[in-house]
Amino acid sequence: MLLSNLAPIAAAISGFTATASLIYLAIQTRLSVRHTRAMIHQGTVARTTNVLLRLMDREVVAAWLEGNGGTPTPELIRQRQFHYLCGTAMIAMEAYFSQHEEGLLGDEQFARGSATFRQALKEPDLRAYWVRHRHVIIKAAPRYGAYIDVQCIEEPATVGDWAP
Repeated sequence: MLLSNLAPIAAAISGFTATASLIYLAIQTRLSVRHTRAMIHQGTVARTTNVLLRLMDREVVAAWLEGNGGTPTPELIRQRQFHYLCGTAMIAMEAYFSQHEEGLLGDEQFARGSATFRQALKEPDLRAYWVRHRHVIIKAAPRYGAYIDVQCIEEPATVGDWAP
């Protein structure tokens, strides 16, 4: 067999290899963008959570209230601490939701996290926090808001449910 006969076969293999490489590169670029977005979101969640957790410190809450013209009574300080704690819980829920939306959190992990959040949302004051802030969150993140609304719907117990 002459080399001139192998040239079309080599060209076809070369074309296939180049196409496969481009497809692989496109897939890797897409995954890289998705993971970069997730890391940026995780950083945002961490910063916001850190601020809220810092604002739960009694002295910081008192300074915040005074700085905004309020009187830091023990009751008002406790209310603010609880408010920031609820905000932290909602941010954690949003992180779970976003990671699942991006395909970075498996269905089983997401279902487990959702069950935990659903249980937390049965607490009357966390539920009240959601109701008070719902309109703002729904405008900014409608899919996340709809997810939280669904978590607020109580599910009936089924046969085989474990109860303590």
